[in-house]
Amino acid sequence: MEYFKYIYNLAFKMAISATVALIIGNMLGLQYATVGAVISILSIQDTRKKALIISYKRIIACSLGILLSVILYGVLGNGALAFGLFLIILIPLTSRLKVQEGMVPAVVLSTHFLVANRITTLLIVNEILLMIIGIGVAAIANIFMPSLEDKFKEDKEWIEEHYRIIINKMSKSLVTHTVDIDEQKLINEVEKRLYESKETAYKIVNYNFFKSSSYYTDYINMRINQFDTIKRMRLHFERFNIPVEQMKVMSDFTLCVSENIREINDCEELLNDLESLRSEFKRMELPKSREEFESRAQLLQFLNDMEDFLVIKRNFFKTTNNH
Repeated sequence: MEYFKYIYNLAFKMAISATVALIIGNMLGLQYATVGAVISILSIQDTRKKALIISYKRIIACSLGILLSVILYGVLGNGALAFGLFLIILIPLTSRLKVQEGMVPAVVLSTHFLVANRITTLLIVNEILLMIIGIGVAAIANIFMPSLEDKFKEDKEWIEEHYRIIINKMSKSLVTHTVDIDEQKLINEVEKRLYESKETAYKIVNYNFFKSSSYYTDYINMRINQFDTIKRMRLHFERFNIPVEQMKVMSDFTLCVSENIREINDCEELLNDLESLRSEFKRMELPKSREEFESRAQLLQFLNDMEDFLVIKRNFFKTTNNH
């Protein structure tokens, strides 16, 4: 569902950009105004930095294409051989300058000179305006309309909410000694969303213009590490032999953790509470049977895993706030 929503947003940006570019071209009375719309579609990207880079490359390539067209067709005429020579020069040149993303729009603009009766100043201005309108409208759309950053934000909120749900279920299981039938399905959904978000995060880091740090990948890797800890915590419920009195106290603490899963929490207070809980466990009476001993041992390991869960978040908070 989220993937299709992202595709819909991308399609919406393309449609709006192409429409606006075509309207502007028609208002200015430009020839081949539809080409400006096509250039606009080609210039839409999924991150802002990538869009800026692509726009820069297309301006360079299209400018080269216009210049070459004026020179070659002006000297050799607008025949097939001149067009072939144009391609022989343009394609390697854009590749060497690493602006090959703008090669196709440059070729399209060149064909307008190729079919023209003669090259005039008005035609040159027409092609320059088509380039500026197409790339410029797309650049504005890329800045102000939804992008991968927006998708990542939605993923982040979804993941945090479902972590709350999972930890809350653990809190209940500690006192009911049962596991929800849909819990495995929930775990699978969260795991899938985590790794989809990881792909999004790496795309953003590679192309993001406004945030050059590794915040996105650091955040999602932190949540993935926490998820590995959650899976370890779940395993303990398969090994609790009998209920023990410490389970109610642990349940209350686990519920408190679930209610405080959010990015701005540094987990220091929760970790202090956890240490108090550990000290309280040590003061309790020794187990009276082997089954009780094994259950308490599993509960202590559950507590240790919960500590890992919180420490992972605390370390992330410290790292991001020291940048």
